[in-house]
Amino acid sequence: MFDNFINKKLIMTLPAVALLILTGCEEEAVQAPPSPSVDLAQTKDLFTEPILANPLASDPTTVVVRVNGEDIIRGEIIERVQAAMAQFSGRMQPEEIEQARGQLYERFKQEIITQKLLNAAVAAAEIVVDEEEVNEAIEEVKARMVQSGVDFETFLSEQGTTLEEVKEEFRKGQATSQLLESQTEELKEITDTDAQEFYDANPDSFKQPGSVTASHILIKTDANDSDETKAEQLAKLEKIREDIIAGTITFEDAAKENSGCPSSAQGGALGTFGKGQMVPEFEVAAFTQEIEEVGEVVETQFGYHIIKVSERSEEGTVSFEDAKEKIVQFLDRQQKQKAVSDYLQSLRDSATIEEIAM
Repeated sequence: MFDNFINKKLIMTLPAVALLILTGCEEEAVQAPPSPSVDLAQTKDLFTEPILANPLASDPTTVVVRVNGEDIIRGEIIERVQAAMAQFSGRMQPEEIEQARGQLYERFKQEIITQKLLNAAVAAAEIVVDEEEVNEAIEEVKARMVQSGVDFETFLSEQGTTLEEVKEEFRKGQATSQLLESQTEELKEITDTDAQEFYDANPDSFKQPGSVTASHILIKTDANDSDETKAEQLAKLEKIREDIIAGTITFEDAAKENSGCPSSAQGGALGTFGKGQMVPEFEVAAFTQEIEEVGEVVETQFGYHIIKVSERSEEGTVSFEDAKEKIVQFLDRQQKQKAVSDYLQSLRDSATIEEIAM
């Protein structure tokens, strides 16, 4: 819950989805579209919607929406938008920034409206949060921060807040959670029959492509390298392989000391990948060599590799028995999300929401 408070203070976090091109080990950051702290799973991509006029340039004291008689001023929305924009400053093109600014303004406005309605519903329900639960949550957060080398008091100061404000945000968040959870109490239990019906109706969802979990050591070469230079690089990797097999060094340590791939920091670990994600020479070796074997040197356009495969799964279909538990969890989560969504819509339908200004 405190993490939600942090998210609220920071407004949003825009993760950079870093795709490691495993064959060449070049890191390529792909920006995810801006995403406010509300769930946008059912909304359109920000960058496909019309660009709004810049609302941040207008008077921040202007009332833009009135919810059941309670005012929302422009500055309340602007504060969130500016914090959000700061998260991806320098990562986007100017035209994308203009697009995002207008759309974030609208999204945060809707989020604040929803929060006003929830606050009123929580008050009407007279939900009381156990103070001991509040204190325990704060202590857990403090402990996590200590482990991360962060001083709790310093963090509060940097965020411009106080311990009592943090506790109040937790109370509000916990009360809201209890309110929303109460909307799911009468839902039916998902049965094995429900899961079987879903499994039978969605066969493609349970197809399992072949995959490999592997590590590698890369000695890079360049297209302009002479034959002599390439031979030296090959000999270097062959010697490394011999040392690993002889047990004079582990694969992981050899990767850390010698690999030209960023994965060297993880002992050469590339994680799990499927077919079609590697250049052909690398893929063939990874999908054919024995588990835990230090394979023969493989040459690709990136240089020379030795590969160690730790796991491999073949193509096939996940059985119902193996998938059943996750299907039940998915269907249960799905019906709860719909119940909450319907409840939020009912709050809006019964509210008086007046759009005063842009």
